[in-house]
Amino acid sequence: MTWVIRLLVAGFATLFIIIGVRAMLDPQSIISQFELGRQRATGLSAIRADMGGFFISGGLAALVGLLPGRREWLLGAAAMVALAFTGRAFGLMSDPLTANIAQSMIIEAIAVVLLVASFAILNPRRREALAAEQAEAAERERLAAEQNDIALQNASDGQRDRDLAQPIV
Repeated sequence: MTWVIRLLVAGFATLFIIIGVRAMLDPQSIISQFELGRQRATGLSAIRADMGGFFISGGLAALVGLLPGRREWLLGAAAMVALAFTGRAFGLMSDPLTANIAQSMIIEAIAVVLLVASFAILNPRRREALAAEQAEAAERERLAAEQNDIALQNASDGQRDRDLAQPIV
């Protein structure tokens, strides 16, 4: 289960990093994708810095969160995406919902759920608890098998005692 979560988070992070790198290296592609209109030097700089920085830092935070002992970074990435979602939600108060906005909000909502869920699933205490439960289950199985062996031995001993108690004819 954890490897699936790690793979999904890594996919999300990679997507964000790719978008961020595109924003920095080719802001025109971002301008058309996000319907930003014609930009001059200041606007292109803002796209490179703000959008590029947002997407790359969110993706890197998610990747760092996959490292052992660093899962808190997943919440940082989730907070960034949740704030982006919140900004879009505020926009809906004055702007119409378009297909691109809906698509972005769906992706952001899924990303937030994924990141928060991965934070919970990758909890080291949870892994320790699962390992303890598995150890307890294995111990219960061993004790049950031991009790079964003892019962079979007692049955065998009882049969032997009955056989010995019989007179030899």
